[in-house]
Amino acid sequence: MVFRPWLLISAIGIALPLAAAPALAGMFSRDPYSGTSGATSDPLKQCNGTDPVTIILGCTVIINARDSTLGMRSGALLNRGRAYLRRDQPDRALVDIEQAIKLDPKNSRAIANRGDYYQQQGDFAHALEDYNKAIEANPKDFEAWSQRGNLRLLAGDPAKSIPDYDKSIAVNPKFAAAYANRGEAFRVQGEDDKAIESFNQAIQIEPRFPEAFDNRGLAYADKGDYAKAVADFDMALRINPQMTAVYTHRAMAHSAAGEKDRALTDFDEALKADPNDAYVFVGRGDLYQSSGDLDRAIADYDKAIMVDRTYADAFNNRGTAYARKGDYNKAVVDFDQAITLDPQLQDVFANRGLAYVKTGQYARAIADLDRALMRNPRDASSMYNRGVAKQQTGDKTGGDTDMMKAREMDPKVGQ
Repeated sequence: MVFRPWLLISAIGIALPLAAAPALAGMFSRDPYSGTSGATSDPLKQCNGTDPVTIILGCTVIINARDSTLGMRSGALLNRGRAYLRRDQPDRALVDIEQAIKLDPKNSRAIANRGDYYQQQGDFAHALEDYNKAIEANPKDFEAWSQRGNLRLLAGDPAKSIPDYDKSIAVNPKFAAAYANRGEAFRVQGEDDKAIESFNQAIQIEPRFPEAFDNRGLAYADKGDYAKAVADFDMALRINPQMTAVYTHRAMAHSAAGEKDRALTDFDEALKADPNDAYVFVGRGDLYQSSGDLDRAIADYDKAIMVDRTYADAFNNRGTAYARKGDYNKAVVDFDQAITLDPQLQDVFANRGLAYVKTGQYARAIADLDRALMRNPRDASSMYNRGVAKQQTGDKTGGDTDMMKAREMDPKVGQ
């Protein structure tokens, strides 16, 4: 009797951190700096640069110079605050951004960047409040619209983020980051064609935009076009070899295309960059499991769990590997933990229900398969497996009914 195949939870989730604007949001006048600090380099140029350490040095000179104008000091505080955010020094960032707002209370850039601080701290309510204030202060602040869109996307509401990106683009049709992040919002909603179109627009504006290539690659992978996905991942890595997460994305595409050796090479590269990346261990474990190498798969899931004991996917997928080895008791323990960590995890009740069928715990199996079918009433395998469990408890009529319904959904189920 054939049961449901064990279902793995894909290691791929939302792609990368949202694409950032190519330039610092707090950039101010590029007129030659006339301060008397005695610095040999141009502090204004440093403060408007891209390297956070250099930004902090240059902006500090401007902030401390006695002949800096109010606007220059406010802009320097804002740029230094953003640089501190990039260096993961949020407390220093907030002090600078608050001072910039005090100097210029209507500065929409400063208000929006305080929203970035709150977003980084996970305080989405205060972040949203600041983005709203920034837009109210300056409805033409295209970055504020985009920042609010980013917040909504990260909060799991892509439908609300898209109109914000549209507004940002309407104000500044050349703002590549808004196109790229709108593309990611479409991708999260499953609208891959619209996502690709938006990524194309971002790349047309910024031809060397690695995040746009990476996320477009994910959209192609979602569509099953793995050749185009790999080409985009290749381009992202050519532009920025430090984007090591792309190795994992490309590995997933190679794996889905049946290119196991290439996939393993990319997973190994990703782990060289970060030997403690639980996400990569799960991805490589999934590849080993799909090729039948269950012991190596379990070893990788073990490593993922050692790194992050809250990673529900790792427990679920290790449970599937144990089940395929016939160790259903260990499988149930892992499925239990996965459910404790994330009761909404896809397919985990179906997996545990099947493990209960295999171990003869039919009442528990029926309860789990009931939950699986509540989530997906068209799940033919869970319907069939519940029928098997019902038959084993003596409910022949109920079991026959479930199995008949399952075969109406999928004539091959149970064969």
